[in-house]
Amino acid sequence: MKKLLHNNNKGYTLIEVVASIIIISIVLLSFSQIFIQTNKTAAANTEKLVTINLADAMLARVRANTYTNKTDIQSYFVDNTQTNKKLKNPPLEIDLNGKTYTITYKASQSTTLTKNASFSEKDLNLVKVVVTVTSPNGKTTGSSEGYVSID
Repeated sequence: MKKLLHNNNKGYTLIEVVASIIIISIVLLSFSQIFIQTNKTAAANTEKLVTINLADAMLARVRANTYTNKTDIQSYFVDNTQTNKKLKNPPLEIDLNGKTYTITYKASQSTTLTKNASFSEKDLNLVKVVVTVTSPNGKTTGSSEGYVSID
């Protein structure tokens, strides 16, 4: 008779199951925050790479054009023949992946000689150009700079 009344404790109690579910939930929630933050960082880095690559491409496009010597350096990048910013030469906006990126050009030319230099940028007919591309959100920018030869 005693063998029939003997208690068998081979299973888990409800409290043990609930406690383990709570512990697993806490661990999974902490990992989900890490995954969310990693995804946001990856998206921001991708946007930064897009702006930098677009700036490099626009600088290459500017270098491919032929320029004659003008007194106003900034006028090289002003196209009054087009009203559409995307059709200007060079363009002020570009569409990529369903987004519109804004492009700005800044030109400068130094007449002073740098240390250990025999010629200035003006003597060499070079114009320093900085191309900046801004993402549609306005927060991410990428720049590329280089020299453009003036004939």
